[in-house]
Amino acid sequence: MKILVADDHQLIVDDILDELSDIVPEAQCIGTNDPSAILGLVDKHHFDVIFMDIDLDYTNGIDLADQILAKYPHANIIYVTSYPEYALDSYRTKASTFLMKPVGTEMLKDALQNLRYPVPDIKDKDIAEMSQSGVQLGLKIHRIREERGITANQLAEKLGCALQTVYRWESGTRMPDIPTLMKIAQILGVSLDELTR
Repeated sequence: MKILVADDHQLIVDDILDELSDIVPEAQCIGTNDPSAILGLVDKHHFDVIFMDIDLDYTNGIDLADQILAKYPHANIIYVTSYPEYALDSYRTKASTFLMKPVGTEMLKDALQNLRYPVPDIKDKDIAEMSQSGVQLGLKIHRIREERGITANQLAEKLGCALQTVYRWESGTRMPDIPTLMKIAQILGVSLDELTR
């Protein structure tokens, strides 16, 4: 998850960043107290969540949100302000929520748990593990296939797929879908559990 904290008071930026480091330690959080830097940072990082003050130094956070959402419609805008009178205007931009200062831990947690556009919690580590699982599965298919005296070409014919597809599975560059995996287990004469563990 990528989060931007934008407020023209650096102490507020620092406080929210500090809270977020405890709430979502895996998130990439960036803060700015320079309103003129907000649009550039959003273009560079494509933030999932943007905590933004409404009454910024020489501009208005709602106007900035309009510009951001025109380019990135699934960005979650969370307004942070001392002025409750902005609440109705803020919802015109389909904000995730509106927080009144001072912002506490529970408010931040609640805001992140109820995003308008939830952010998937898939991490790079999960992708790497899945990739490694694909390699392990491929090696297992290859080993069992050879133990059974079945050629890659024979397996491809029985599955009705291209020989290249079997090679991709066995090298771990691709993974078969569940029905195909069940068919592979059936052809190799093993249980699905044996094949995938």
